[in-house]
Amino acid sequence: MANDPSIQACLDKILERPADQITKSFIESLFANYHDKETNQFKEAPFKATDKVEILQSQYKYVNDRVTTTLGLLIYNRFCLERTHIIEHLGYWNTQIDDKGMKKADKAIISLCLEDKISTETFGAYVDARDSLGFWCASFLSVAISAALLRPMEDVNKRKKELFEENKDKLQNGTAVEQVMITNKIEKELVGMVRENLKNDYGYDMYASGDGNLDNNYKTINVMRGAVFNDITKKYDVVEASLMEGITQKDIPAFGNSVVAAAYPSAVGTAEAGYMSKQLLAVLQSERLDPDPNSDCGTESTIPFTVLDSAKDFILYRYINDNGKKVLLDQSNIGKYVGQRVQLYSPQCCCNDAICGKCGGMIFHKLGATQIGLLSSLITQKLLNIKLKSKHDLSQNAGTIPKEQLFNDENNYCVITPEGMLKNKVAMRIIIPKVLEKMSGFVKETSLITTMGIAPVEFLDKNGTVIFKTQMIVPVMLDFNIYEEPQEDIDSYIVTYQPDSEICSLNIQKSCVNVEAFINQVYLESNKPQVPYKILTDLMFRCLDMNKINLTGPSITYEMLARRLCKGSGRESFAKVYGKNPDVDQMSYRKVDFRLCVQESGISSSLFFQDISKSINIGLSQTLNGEKPETTPLEMIINA
Repeated sequence: MANDPSIQACLDKILERPADQITKSFIESLFANYHDKETNQFKEAPFKATDKVEILQSQYKYVNDRVTTTLGLLIYNRFCLERTHIIEHLGYWNTQIDDKGMKKADKAIISLCLEDKISTETFGAYVDARDSLGFWCASFLSVAISAALLRPMEDVNKRKKELFEENKDKLQNGTAVEQVMITNKIEKELVGMVRENLKNDYGYDMYASGDGNLDNNYKTINVMRGAVFNDITKKYDVVEASLMEGITQKDIPAFGNSVVAAAYPSAVGTAEAGYMSKQLLAVLQSERLDPDPNSDCGTESTIPFTVLDSAKDFILYRYINDNGKKVLLDQSNIGKYVGQRVQLYSPQCCCNDAICGKCGGMIFHKLGATQIGLLSSLITQKLLNIKLKSKHDLSQNAGTIPKEQLFNDENNYCVITPEGMLKNKVAMRIIIPKVLEKMSGFVKETSLITTMGIAPVEFLDKNGTVIFKTQMIVPVMLDFNIYEEPQEDIDSYIVTYQPDSEICSLNIQKSCVNVEAFINQVYLESNKPQVPYKILTDLMFRCLDMNKINLTGPSITYEMLARRLCKGSGRESFAKVYGKNPDVDQMSYRKVDFRLCVQESGISSSLFFQDISKSINIGLSQTLNGEKPETTPLEMIINA
């Protein structure tokens, strides 16, 4: 296509100017509306950042042949990529810079840094340029509101009434999870209509960019309030009205509940996430990498890891065993493993004290970091942000657990009804750990126990003889129905079900609460093995994926937790036992809770946490037995 003469003049002006001389005032002269002081008139900008333009390689060498782009993208390429020389590796970036486009660009540039194609200084210069450009342009390109955004849309309200009438029975009388799933379906359709109506409206840019949340902010104001949990009925009140339509008398309790539901997780979450961060740092502070990236402890043991699309970035630059060949996962090959269960070399199998290069991978070596245990608070920082965000976003998610994700061993002793209820064909016994009893979320009542779906299971014949044993491995909170008083020992509640009992609903609410409960039960608080050792990390990522939670922390953080909290004989990590013998019984490890782990590590480790007196006693005993305490970063600082 031939460029419009005025657009061509703007193109020439941008290309003629040296990249390091593209300034805020230059960009404003092209794209900002302004007040003409001489005529005392408001004047529109001569050009729009979204104006289409065709650029040939003869005009701009970083273009491949020719490209149809926008003036705004050209500014981005010149100011952010050309000035930093990143464009020499990335080429001309022609993906729209909205929320997804920005994340895609950042990810591509981070990969260049990890692959040593650009330095960390260059990456820092890019971040500065990107943020400067964004702040400059926000004042004149970002419109906060438009007429179309001010009031509800007639076609959306009409369709809303139809959908609520069609689903009236289940919205009012369905289970809590059914209510959420139907509400989400309604909201998705209605917000989709809003997006279609707004696609050419200038006010939509704020939402398209990712800065505004159409699915929450706009939806609540102009579409519908949605599902609000009622702690008395243990179900949801689904509010049809939006804030612009006004609050009806019957909806006042629901709106009151929504205020509490927003404030409580935010307030309590700060304390909970901070405490968990302290726990992780105390447990993992001594974990370190061998400085030699080519080091190899000699193990042939691996852990299974399902490469979900949501998890693939967290095992980049790690080694796997692919049919006997050691393969480094990177951006060029990770895609072909998505959906597969790979065999990952892991700290959970490493035979050395310092994690070798083969088991730890290359990611931290590329970043120049070896004391990797100190980076574990990344996941708790993200968890805190999720809880703080819940104050502004009360959207709910739900789903049903598929049968293939119920047990560690495939069996045909249970069925799932169309309504999502788990029922047993033969007598069944579940041994529910008490580990969460001291944590929030655990509930024991006359008719049910609410706890994590991680528990040993036994199936019995008519004579009460055990015919099959396995583990329930559902990493979410479940309500187990109780029909008779359960037996009890020091560590567990033993619940027996007669054939054809309704055991629990597998319709679940997706929430970070499930993720917290899993980390506490399986890693931090338990003193007995909960699940087979080698599937701990894979199950952690199943929990994250099942609950649609992204804690951004790399897989190695959870692998180190397993390495530290699962012991062989004495203080030796079970990682060394498994690393030397791949056929070892995966439930034969000694599980310690985080307190004992810290106390056994040495006095300097316990200074980071609590119960110092007990740590001193353990330390004295270890000294008498000739055992050497672990070195901690605190000791390294003191000795330096």
